[in-house]
Amino acid sequence: MKQKTLSEMEAIVVSEPTIRTVFNPNTHEEDMHLSYDAEMQYRRKPPATRLILCNSLDEVAVGGTVMVTYHSGMHAYQHNRHIVCSNEDNCVGGFYYTDGTTA
Repeated sequence: MKQKTLSEMEAIVVSEPTIRTVFNPNTHEEDMHLSYDAEMQYRRKPPATRLILCNSLDEVAVGGTVMVTYHSGMHAYQHNRHIVCSNEDNCVGGFYYTDGTTA
């Protein structure tokens, strides 16, 4: 049995999620899918804007950082639902170091 490996990458959101037409390589038809644009932060290549597949439960804010993985079946990046990046929208009271000083 082949093990599936997921490699997470950082991306900066540049557009709000909207319904878009994407090509489904399995059915060879166009499907409507919720997605947004994000600037991929590659480690060895310059940043590039890519389409990111998501669903209505994913927290996406323009300018925010998200983690994405590559969906090999759809040949596209998808929002990583297993990792949430902390930001001022989902952290009440701000950010602090373990010694209590403000970050």
